[in-house]
Amino acid sequence: MNNPVSHARSETRARWRSWLEAGLILLALLLFSLWLSRDMLSRGEHAPSEHLPLLADPSLQVSLNWPAEQKTLVYFFAPWCSVCRVSMPSLNLLPDDQLRVVVIALDWQTEEEVREFVTRSGYSGDVMLGNTDVAQRWQIDAYPSYYVIAADGRILHRDRGLSTPPGLWLRTL
Repeated sequence: MNNPVSHARSETRARWRSWLEAGLILLALLLFSLWLSRDMLSRGEHAPSEHLPLLADPSLQVSLNWPAEQKTLVYFFAPWCSVCRVSMPSLNLLPDDQLRVVVIALDWQTEEEVREFVTRSGYSGDVMLGNTDVAQRWQIDAYPSYYVIAADGRILHRDRGLSTPPGLWLRTL
């Protein structure tokens, strides 16, 4: 016969095991994220200032400054990066009244290559054209890479790799 007490204990153990497994997966993801961002600029450090050409009009230099009223997400991508192609549309979903989004292309050959990539990815915002000097100043050696910058120019968060819209949004809180 089935013992109701034994059955309840078995269900409780299974529930705890599920929670433990979920916690271990989250811990592993957190540790992996920390490992990926180990060579990036440090939190609390001031982000570099830049004057970069705008993809829509490369003759126009845009200043990468830090607006006093909001945080900035600086997202770096390469047009050959398949993870970037998947994650860039997520940037369209971020609330632009609370967050300024700056997208910078690195490791590209031609402006047309960047334009085609942006069009195919579905990203609808402005894109700036970076170069190897920009990549060195920001310590970018993998794509996508991104930083969340406070209104005073300090780095609040840094990370690399695929992120979902909720993941990006949570990092900007």
